Amino acid sequence: MSDKPSPSGKMIVSHDGPVTTFTLNRPAAHNALDRELSAELNAAVKAVAVDRECRVLILRGAGNTFCAGDDIKGFNDFGPNDGPWEVRMYQETVHLIDNLVPVTIAAVDGVCCGGGLELTLVCDFVIATNRTRWGMPEINWDITPGWGGTGRLSKFAGRRKAKEWNLTGALFSAATAERHNLVNRLCEPEDLEREVASLVEVMLSKSPRTLLCTKYFVDKGADLDVSSSMVFEGAPQRERFGQGIRDFVEKTSRDERRKLVMNFWQD
Repeated sequence: MSDKPSPSGKMIVSHDGPVTTFTLNRPAAHNALDRELSAELNAAVKAVAVDRECRVLILRGAGNTFCAGDDIKGFNDFGPNDGPWEVRMYQETVHLIDNLVPVTIAAVDGVCCGGGLELTLVCDFVIATNRTRWGMPEINWDITPGWGGTGRLSKFAGRRKAKEWNLTGALFSAATAERHNLVNRLCEPEDLEREVASLVEVMLSKSPRTLLCTKYFVDKGADLDVSSSMVFEGAPQRERFGQGIRDFVEKTSRDERRKLVMNFWQD
């Protein structure tokens, strides 16, 4: 594995074969996103978007925390045009993550608020510890969400819960986050890395092409009516039949990948 700190040291990009990990590295500030870290995250996502060797991207925070969102203290340094520019960059970052080819996994511990929560909304999987605290507290500082905390959040948890969390600014528990579709899997803090590694193993066992197509079908079909979404699953994709079918019929060693998921996340 190779680790490369960003110019500011506020982010670490690690490569382990087809797996890339972004570690937000401001633990003393709950990995809050100041201007430097936000720009470095944006640049790192752009690099992954054109990296054909990357199959899985993991997003995590240093220390016992994920991300507390924007660094509110830094807002005092904004000029008259900085706010809109920063928001556009933030939106570009989450839009890029939302459309990445690699499977994206958020490994969440500790604080996951504001922009941190919004980052998880564009990841394919979210694995979180049972001590995490979630929320959209922007209203407490007289600002509004800018990365999807209103629109995207309501698609996951519904309009009523999105209003509750955004209008009160209250934090909520990991169990609540799981109950309202913000989390795939909860675990003990000491099990987080193992759970992420298990999911990565499963993802890497799949055909890259089929994984890419299926992820695309789900993402794009979710914004369409059912009849229109069926176009993605129709005849043009039948060409994917081939080696995977032969593996199943002939019981080759590659068909062993089914055993990885026989009881996966069934406890």
